[in-house]
Amino acid sequence: MQIIYGLDINNTQYLVLDYNESLMNSRTIASLAAYRGGIGADKVIFMDMVNGAVIAIYNAEGQNTVPDMDDFKAARKMISGSFSREYHVTDYYLSTIVVEKELIKTAC
Repeated sequence: MQIIYGLDINNTQYLVLDYNESLMNSRTIASLAAYRGGIGADKVIFMDMVNGAVIAIYNAEGQNTVPDMDDFKAARKMISGSFSREYHVTDYYLSTIVVEKELIKTAC
């Protein structure tokens, strides 16, 4: 089970997750951020919760984005322990949306 936190800042809904490399690809993030079939969010932030560092920020389409001021506000609120919602996501649900990273085939 994984805990995902939800925040609302200036009419933007955020999902904040502890760093998890298996979830960090565009199709998986888009599935997680989808309002239909996913949890639903405008942006997804991956953080190192122990050190309070932002690892990456993605939009709802799964594209890595350059952070703006609202993204920093969301990260600061998470570091201080202030969030609006908490989702308990099962391992089974995550296994249904995780898309394996494509393997690079090399010619011999």
